[in-house]
Amino acid sequence: MLEETMGQANRVGKTAFIRYRGGVLGEEPIDDRSTGEPLAVTIGTLQLPRGVEDAIVDMEVGENRTIEIPCALGYGEYQEKLASWHLKTMVENGYGLKVGDVIFWTNPDDGRKMPVWVTEATADMVKLDFNHPFAGKTLEYWVELVDLK
Repeated sequence: MLEETMGQANRVGKTAFIRYRGGVLGEEPIDDRSTGEPLAVTIGTLQLPRGVEDAIVDMEVGENRTIEIPCALGYGEYQEKLASWHLKTMVENGYGLKVGDVIFWTNPDDGRKMPVWVTEATADMVKLDFNHPFAGKTLEYWVELVDLK
């Protein structure tokens, strides 16, 4: 067990070159980087869902596996408080928005832009959801560790 932990700690900060394909368990994969140049990911920065990164840490170069990721290790639980109604007049291009659109909302605290999904709309209001579309869902990913540097 100590050797396992030491091996995992030794990979933090290293760059993993991966290919992957996946999405919500039981649905067609919509996130596909399974061909072409591998994606470079720095281990320990959580650029990927925690469950994918945990799998990479335990893999050998050249290995591939399919993993099931519970929402706690994916994009978290769905939080109702992160979806709220807004007047269309208060949202840029509010009257042009429809269900399924994605807009970028500027966080007033740090100025960072984040994607927000339009999940409902009425004549004068839109419901904006700040949850990730995979929040609250179990994920399934095929991952290949191409290289580790």
